[in-house]
Amino acid sequence: MKKGVTLFLALSLLLILCFAFTSCESTVSEKIELQTYKVVIPLEATTTEEYCAENFVLALEERLGVKLEIIRDDMPQTEKEILIGNTKREESNTRDVEMGKYQLFLIDSKIVIKGSGIYIGGGAGALLNYHLEKTDEGIFLKNMPTTDKNRTFYFESKAQDVVFMIGDGMGHNHIKMAEWDSLDHFVAQDFPRVGEVITQSQSVIDGEAEYTDSSASATAMSTGTKTLNGYIGIDKNKGKLLNIRELAHLSGAKTGVLTTDALTGATPCGYLCHLDSRYDDEALFAQIQDLIENRQVDFLAGEVDNELTDKAKEALHSFTGADSFFLMIEEAHIDKASHEKNMRRAINSVIRYNDVIEYVAQFTFMHPETMLIVTADHETGGITGSDEVDFYAFTTSNHTNANVPYFALGAGVDYIPYEIDNTYFFDLCKSAFED
Repeated sequence: MKKGVTLFLALSLLLILCFAFTSCESTVSEKIELQTYKVVIPLEATTTEEYCAENFVLALEERLGVKLEIIRDDMPQTEKEILIGNTKREESNTRDVEMGKYQLFLIDSKIVIKGSGIYIGGGAGALLNYHLEKTDEGIFLKNMPTTDKNRTFYFESKAQDVVFMIGDGMGHNHIKMAEWDSLDHFVAQDFPRVGEVITQSQSVIDGEAEYTDSSASATAMSTGTKTLNGYIGIDKNKGKLLNIRELAHLSGAKTGVLTTDALTGATPCGYLCHLDSRYDDEALFAQIQDLIENRQVDFLAGEVDNELTDKAKEALHSFTGADSFFLMIEEAHIDKASHEKNMRRAINSVIRYNDVIEYVAQFTFMHPETMLIVTADHETGGITGSDEVDFYAFTTSNHTNANVPYFALGAGVDYIPYEIDNTYFFDLCKSAFED
């Protein structure tokens, strides 16, 4: 073979390898005076941009011991800035970000982070977890990209933390109704895994009830076992079942339950108690008190209403330093409003649920070992309608057997089937707490 042909083939192979491997991309590795930086967000930042910046700054302080100030882009420009979102700084004027992607790159002494919707968190999470390294000599930028390439964020393959979120009574049309009314976008719809959940209880399967109640549904999700309506944490023969929060606690994880309902409500009790009557508040309260006194649960808060997002922040960051954790978060008033056929209250409850999802999603990007599941225990109200007819309405004040949605983001969620039974969630979540 002639030398020219050999050289041409060698150069071609080199070009192919450079396109195939990111190691050929221009990157920077250098010591960085991170404490001299400011985090900049737009003056009129989206909630996602604000939550991304807030979670980034908190995680940075937890991880590297550096506390940075968040400022708006109407403040005077400084030399060293971490730009999050569509700021007015010239460096933020990059190519469009593709759906499900983020951009992260260094230009001069500015770090630029952008993303489509929630995936802006991918840029901040990548910087925090994969491009900053603390050594005895200081903090270093490691393999920091220098171009505005669209990138995909990769979570850990196995979860070690789980956040399980339940919109009590929320069906597909609750989400559509909220978006039709005033909600810009239900953010969980952008999660990489979405699907349907079958909700029938053992009572429905046996033909003894028309639809599940919250206690049977919570028990199915938390223990992986169908049970009768009215039962909490026990099977149809009244045998005690191990729930996912208890399994997490036994593995050494921190655990918590947060709800806008009372702590003795059916859904939170599905993660706390074992009883054959969801209506025996005195017995349920006694069991919860025992858990507190014996330090078997680390965070409990009920009836938090409009403090839901703030309490979620408190819970998540109270687990800082823990090797592992499990947290259940419930928005209960979607169900309560739907029982009353109160459309305004139901919509407001979906909007409140969306806000806390948005915050936890950004937390998940900063902690890529976290699994985030967003779902519902059942549908309430039998909502019908569509945007085309510009009309939504309740058809019942009861629960229904309609499938409810699930949305999954984070570690260990890549292979969830599209349609699952609600008992599937126990096996999915327990993988984080078993060797």
